[in-house]
Amino acid sequence: RLIPNMLNDPSLELRRDAVDRVVAQAAAAESSGNKEAAIAAYLQAIHAARDLDQIKSVTEKLRSFGAEVDLPSHFGFLMTWHLVAPFDNREGVGFDKAYLPEREVDLQAKLQGQQGDVTWALHRTNDEYGVVDLNETLGKFKGAVGYAYTTFVAAADTQVDIRLGCINAHKVWINGQLLTANQVYHSGMEIDQYQASCQLKQGKNTILVKICQNEQTESWAQRWQFQLRVCDKTGTAIASVVP
Repeated sequence: RLIPNMLNDPSLELRRDAVDRVVAQAAAAESSGNKEAAIAAYLQAIHAARDLDQIKSVTEKLRSFGAEVDLPSHFGFLMTWHLVAPFDNREGVGFDKAYLPEREVDLQAKLQGQQGDVTWALHRTNDEYGVVDLNETLGKFKGAVGYAYTTFVAAADTQVDIRLGCINAHKVWINGQLLTANQVYHSGMEIDQYQASCQLKQGKNTILVKICQNEQTESWAQRWQFQLRVCDKTGTAIASVVP
């Protein structure tokens, strides 16, 4: 009796049970040949789902029916960034060294990089899980630091989670204030790998990510990438608004 009312429960364990119940209803409708009812139930399930495995399985079902699923919006991934690299990180010197973007971001400026002048490049990722690949966008560098910068417009003063997946050492600043730092290299990457809470102000907020690549030569140590989303404590996406 209780579970059907828990699709929006703040307890993710209880919400998961409620989503499973709706998925079972969708599967029953699908088995009986009622395509419209199945799609409606799967849409209800994915709207409430917060666990990655449920989201993936329901997305697969909806797409098999030809329905569109906007995963970046569902998760709250930030897809558009300005990127600049490389700065020196040989022997790990760059993690604690404050290069110019940490003091001032001027998207029109030329910056002194590891191999000469570098400039900011606008990039929009097409990855539906918001992965920004610096190797693909800026070129493959080792022993290097890259920066990613974007803005987020909040409708009101809002407490949010900043959730990051990153296989490299990294730091994140919100409105110029250091939020989180993790000097870890190539230990895997997954959605919501690192989480930190902060207060966004009404209007424009700045987000700066520092992504450090080391000098390991193994094939599994070549990735230089991150993903970042903005959400509430339950993992519900919070979207930037048009100013």
